[in-house]
Amino acid sequence: MKKRFGSMAIAIGLCFALAIPAFADENSTGTLYANANTAANVSQNKSSSGNAPIYVRNGESTPTYTDSTIGLGGAKIIMFKGNESGQQISIVIESNDGQLIVVDGGLKTNAPYLSKYIKSKGGKVAAWLLTHPHEDHVGALSVILEQQKVAGHPDFYDIDPGQIYFSFAPYSYYEQYEQGYRLPMIKEVMEDLAAYPAEKKHENSERGTTFSYGNVSVEILNTAYSIPIDTGNNSSICYMITINGKKLLITGDLPYEAAGKLLEELPPEKLKADIVQMAHHGQHGGSFAFYSTVAPKYALWPSSKELWDKRKDAFTEDQETYTIALTKFWTNKLGVEKNFVMADGNWILE
Repeated sequence: MKKRFGSMAIAIGLCFALAIPAFADENSTGTLYANANTAANVSQNKSSSGNAPIYVRNGESTPTYTDSTIGLGGAKIIMFKGNESGQQISIVIESNDGQLIVVDGGLKTNAPYLSKYIKSKGGKVAAWLLTHPHEDHVGALSVILEQQKVAGHPDFYDIDPGQIYFSFAPYSYYEQYEQGYRLPMIKEVMEDLAAYPAEKKHENSERGTTFSYGNVSVEILNTAYSIPIDTGNNSSICYMITINGKKLLITGDLPYEAAGKLLEELPPEKLKADIVQMAHHGQHGGSFAFYSTVAPKYALWPSSKELWDKRKDAFTEDQETYTIALTKFWTNKLGVEKNFVMADGNWILE
């Protein structure tokens, strides 16, 4: 196996956070992150060197935090942890005129939480962007597609998932190369999408396809790669989302192989972004060369607590497996200023 890494320095981010009453658990016993606007009690973890300290939340509640410093012109990026502690990608982008763009949606168990939010915003999604057909990405959408027409269901009834964009490898390819336990979910979501109205379904859109809602525009950067290694993750679609002039790169679970293809196929300026969603929840995704090209200022880590705790793991620069500690070295070396971590709770960026 080829060696994949160069030299790195450790990345520890400072998350500026503030509890949001609309989502925070009123019975929360967790310690909230502190900034100039809150007197929350915090414990500071200085066990690792880096640009800034990490403030550790203690407790099992799911609070919501906000950062209003990015400048999205009235739009919002929301990364949901939901009620579950497992890793997932569930991101909603709300344009300045209130239109919703959902990225993946997360686990099946996240469906009620996500649906409640969508219904609180009127029940209509403008566009739903899927990266690849793994349960922690498409499970919630499958539940919504199957249950939205069940009259009287308080969580799912009368939700409009909007225009759905996706690009999957053929099921036969997943069947040949994907891990067997993943196949039922892949088959289920494919069947759900096959039954979805054709006029609202955008399958295998060409690279460079763009569309806009309010002050949010989306560009599709690739179609699904057919790679017989880590097949499902390597079929991840990347989306460049521009919000009020700021760029957010969605990577899904993009592994090393697919990241390399993007670097080969796209000029560097097409991958540069202010905000990056860390590939594969921060572990086993991307590469230092890939993140160097993106050159992000902010990082979204859709990482569970179990995974995030691995930031303390030891590693070497030439190891051949990715770890979250190693990825944090990369982000620090690249000068990432803020890391927003799903393990802490829901995040709202403005």
